Amino acid sequence: MKYSRNMGIMNSDDLEIIKKTRALVIGVGGLGGYIANSLIRMGVIHITIIDSDDFDESNLNRQIFSDINTLNESKVYSTKNQLLKINPDAKIKVVHSRFNLEMDLSFMSRIDIVFDAVDNIKSKLSIEKACSKYNITLIHGAIAGWYGQIGIILPNSNVLTEIYGDKEVGIESSLMSPTFTPAIIANMMISEFVKFLLKKESLINQILYVDLLKHEYRIMYKK
Repeated sequence: MKYSRNMGIMNSDDLEIIKKTRALVIGVGGLGGYIANSLIRMGVIHITIIDSDDFDESNLNRQIFSDINTLNESKVYSTKNQLLKINPDAKIKVVHSRFNLEMDLSFMSRIDIVFDAVDNIKSKLSIEKACSKYNITLIHGAIAGWYGQIGIILPNSNVLTEIYGDKEVGIESSLMSPTFTPAIIANMMISEFVKFLLKKESLINQILYVDLLKHEYRIMYKK
């Protein structure tokens, strides 16, 4: 059975809930590539991915679907091909575009949960607004150097608007993204996704701050 090693923490009914969930991953670089990889290995079949970029050499240190053979290829199409190698029965839709509120967002009406895996504050706030408009739960993630943050944001709670305020640039621009941080934070986001779907205690309208250097984990925001 494809997902038998996941069954120690869930039953067959739980797996059906996960399989039927329609996920949207916005950004399939460092965070998003690992998110998409783990979603399909958890059993999610319906995945939409959005990104406008192509792979380049600077991605090789941390982006799971980047390699010498995919350099200069579209991230969304390369990622789709890799996901289908894991589960050929999956339904992977791609949007080869940068996410913004001016694009046609009608496809979001068919989405159950959104993953924020973008690397700039403006896009994160746009994602939050779109999720509120379409009444979709958002799983937020951010990384920078040794640090990361994750949380589950319910529609119209405006958590990101409150924590980011009028900031335009995050600390990732200076601390950048080492090999390990995206993988760790992405899979913590997947853990929260599973807990949320299975109605276990999760970070609803909270932001967990993660310091991998000092092993500090604390809730820095709770609505």
